[in-house]
Amino acid sequence: MAKAVISVMKNQNMKYKQYSVVRVKEIKKQFNEEDMAFMKRVPVIGDVATIIEIYEKPTLGYELECSDKDGITVWMVTFAPDEIELQLVD
Repeated sequence: MAKAVISVMKNQNMKYKQYSVVRVKEIKKQFNEEDMAFMKRVPVIGDVATIIEIYEKPTLGYELECSDKDGITVWMVTFAPDEIELQLVD
């Protein structure tokens, strides 16, 4: 299992921490029917999500969770930094 890292990581010249709230600006990851078994829908540009884990090993990546207005998870996906572009939400 990948080791979760709580420290700051850099991506696209921005700093993200565990529990940072981010907006999805671009998605480069492809999803298939198998992925949909655990999601209400796939991530889309404009979604707001929380970085719930930052992984360092075996490769750098972050696990994002997007919830609806009632707090129910819409999707939860682990992305490599080159699979997604994020914007920090203030």
